[in-house]
Amino acid sequence: MRSKVGPGAVRIAYCGPVAQPGRPARGGYESANRRLIDDLRLRGADVIEVAYPLALGSKFAKAATYTRRFAGIAMELVQERKRFDILHLTPLYRQFIYAEALLCLVAWGLGKRVALDIRAGSFIQHYRNRGAVYRKLVDALMGRAYILAIEGREMLPFAEDRHKRPVLYLPNYVNPRADQLQPCIEPGNDIVRIAFLGRIVPEKGIETAIATIEALNTKGLPAQLEVIGDGDPGYVTALMSDSRQLPVTWCGSLAPDAIRTKLAAAHFFIFPTRHFGEGHSNALTEAMAEGVVPICSEHGFNRSVVGGAGTVLPSEANAMDYADAIGAIWLEGKWPEMSATARDRVARNFTGDVVVANLIRCYAGVPTPSNA
Repeated sequence: MRSKVGPGAVRIAYCGPVAQPGRPARGGYESANRRLIDDLRLRGADVIEVAYPLALGSKFAKAATYTRRFAGIAMELVQERKRFDILHLTPLYRQFIYAEALLCLVAWGLGKRVALDIRAGSFIQHYRNRGAVYRKLVDALMGRAYILAIEGREMLPFAEDRHKRPVLYLPNYVNPRADQLQPCIEPGNDIVRIAFLGRIVPEKGIETAIATIEALNTKGLPAQLEVIGDGDPGYVTALMSDSRQLPVTWCGSLAPDAIRTKLAAAHFFIFPTRHFGEGHSNALTEAMAEGVVPICSEHGFNRSVVGGAGTVLPSEANAMDYADAIGAIWLEGKWPEMSATARDRVARNFTGDVVVANLIRCYAGVPTPSNA
């Protein structure tokens, strides 16, 4: 798919997992790429979409699908060589890095520049766990890339060791709407409203979130939890049964506008994730944009996203630790200031006007350092 813009536009071949317009994304990669492509076009960039395949079936069937598609992508880049100047690649890394290196070689052979956009929170972990050939290949790709972009500031030392040009900080972001919702509650004698948003799986910390509600109510601080999202039906049913005596509401999957309304009515966003691949959570930024104060684990890129807008606890923190953190903010009257800080932090760092504008400047050769 190709955008239609006037002459002189930045011309990009955008390659990676991309959600199709109007269809649900199958994960954070697809969702983020769909949004970024659309926002680049809105700002005048000329973008050709080169999407990774949907591979189903056995390992052999998936391998065959990926092999055919990566070969097709390489041929597509050759055929479209007069229509783009920069290959923007969001790699899946792991075993895919060898095919992705081939795409970079094709682009370089055509005289094109490459923007390597590293998103995964587990990227460094995989780098360290794999062999010398893998590490040398990653080092070479990172070193030669015209633009090296990272999703989290935590990756900056690793990236700067392998890339001599300024590294671009390219985080997940939100696009605030004109009808910005205002918090409809104020702290005081009100019940503490807590939101959990995301996949309902053990590694995202849902059990800790539920136990936190129990701990808060035991401490004499009335609190309730709204769980937004879905997961394995058997697991969710078991959680619902175990928490039936607690003030926990199970909302299921909701449309974006409904999610936004729920978040705007919450005081705190609880995110005790221990997910191996955690990077920059979209849910975290969406919550902060609505003035919801985040209480998170020290995991993925949570600390650099939250900054001073919330509390970041050690990964091994338990429900009582989360309850204590929420209680301290609430009872000391810090919530209004921290809520405003969360909104302001998103406005300054995590909107399309900031993030996409920086990327376009980098496409044009204007350095935008990650520590700017």
